[in-house]
Amino acid sequence: MSKELEAILAYHEASKHNFGAYSPGPRRLDMETKPDLFLRYVGAPLLKLDTGSAGAVKENFPDYEQVFIPGEIPPEPLDRKSISRLFFDSLAISVWKKTGFAKWPLRVNPSSGNLHPTEGYLISGPVEGLLKKPAVCHYSPLEHALELRAEFSPETWELLSSGFPEGTVFAGLSSIHWRVAWKYGIRAFRYSNHDIGHAVGALGFAAAGLGWEAKLLEDMGSEEIASLLGISGSTGPEKEEPACLLAIFPSGKGLRRNKINSAALPAFEKLSWKGYPSRLSPKHVKWVEIERAILASRKEKTDFFREFRQEAEVGKKIEVEIIAEKEKEMEKKFGGVSLSRVIRSRRSALEMNNSAYMEKETFYGMLRRTLWDPAVPPFNTLAFGPFAHLLIFVNRVKGLLPGLYIFLRKPGEQGKLKATMRGDFLWERPENCPPDLEFYMLVEESLYYFAAQLSCAQRKAADACFTVCMISEFEAPLRKFGSWLYPYLFWECGILGQLLYLEAEARGFRGCGIGCFFDNPLHETLGLEGHEYQDLYHFAVGVSLPEKGVSSLPAYPDDKGK
Repeated sequence: MSKELEAILAYHEASKHNFGAYSPGPRRLDMETKPDLFLRYVGAPLLKLDTGSAGAVKENFPDYEQVFIPGEIPPEPLDRKSISRLFFDSLAISVWKKTGFAKWPLRVNPSSGNLHPTEGYLISGPVEGLLKKPAVCHYSPLEHALELRAEFSPETWELLSSGFPEGTVFAGLSSIHWRVAWKYGIRAFRYSNHDIGHAVGALGFAAAGLGWEAKLLEDMGSEEIASLLGISGSTGPEKEEPACLLAIFPSGKGLRRNKINSAALPAFEKLSWKGYPSRLSPKHVKWVEIERAILASRKEKTDFFREFRQEAEVGKKIEVEIIAEKEKEMEKKFGGVSLSRVIRSRRSALEMNNSAYMEKETFYGMLRRTLWDPAVPPFNTLAFGPFAHLLIFVNRVKGLLPGLYIFLRKPGEQGKLKATMRGDFLWERPENCPPDLEFYMLVEESLYYFAAQLSCAQRKAADACFTVCMISEFEAPLRKFGSWLYPYLFWECGILGQLLYLEAEARGFRGCGIGCFFDNPLHETLGLEGHEYQDLYHFAVGVSLPEKGVSSLPAYPDDKGK
């Protein structure tokens, strides 16, 4: 075992919550040091983007269901409107909330405690009406604008984008871990990576709405990404850590490579970067466990994902065709809700109605959407997987007995999981379960309060129609690929969470991600030992109760869009 993998496993154990004690965190919330929710690059020119309907191509187009049908949405041209819409429907503010003298923003991409450690970037060639030259820009959600960090030559852009389809732009994501550590202590590294996954999923859906595709460039190394984003010199407690780079391009074009041409990197090291990062807090607390996890999970550039992607896509070809036919049928049943409305209406449910039920057809439809499909969002952003299965507390679904169930997202895993888990689990498929879903009852019993207890006593886990625990393959993929895969496992769970948020919204329900849960007690309940599988994220879906005394204000002064 490498020292990096040892460090990651040590961090993972140290950051677990248990019934006896939570993982190390601040004793109290020091409001004087609460980090600013918005990072600005002071002195960088600000390029305002279009908001609301000004950035929309057509009113109420596309329909939410259309994004799940490959080729259904024609690609929009790369221009100011499309770039505006890409960020408006992925990383922008969605609404301002107000009660009394307090006012706070919510964003399209959800975040642990609404703290938002994730920063977004655009790397692009010239864009009509927006960029005259190739440039690197930091996205500022407060103004829905791009901060121009640097411009570079057409020759460098040609090198950078060689091998990618015409019309490609790149989106970069970074993390400022202090923003979350301020509230959650060492567990913040996990939560920051959940948030990266949500942001990747949000970019995937926003791109799909424009007839584009978003692909994670997994062969990129951490230092390469940092150089491209202009954050390689970032230091101190508020430093930005590079997370990932995505290529965004017209759908149907396909990729010939999944990393940029390294010959372009020296030019970025010589760029004159504009602006400096604004200070977020007057003072800080150092969490050495997070620093160790960051160092252990940094990635070197690699060259082995193309073969994996090709094998995965060939293996899924027939299955994708079958699913596409099912999605066309579902479109007729659920159609009529615009993608943008679903995306921008997404909220985290604070409390849920424990008398509300979900129809089994809706429940099974949501499960089907979580199946791995490299042809549609949000899983077309990823090259490989799936790693996570869904352990589900079914609380209130019509036609299903309350109890503990498991949904397998990878074929042929039942025998392996059955041998790993407790021997007294039922493993019975419900009579009404669609034949294409590997969904099994493990325990027949009302477990509402146990679901809440495992989720740090959060009542929403009991009051929801169902609560998901994402049980991921763990040590084997880490040993196979390296310790840098640790964040990726959380990204997949965050992407699943983003999908469940939108699925709930589109079907008249509401979701809520739950990062606080008791890790080992759930493993012990299932009979899991060691690190073969680990619980990485929880998620509740139900009917949200109205927020009393809270009013909503437009995201931006000129926002009249849906």
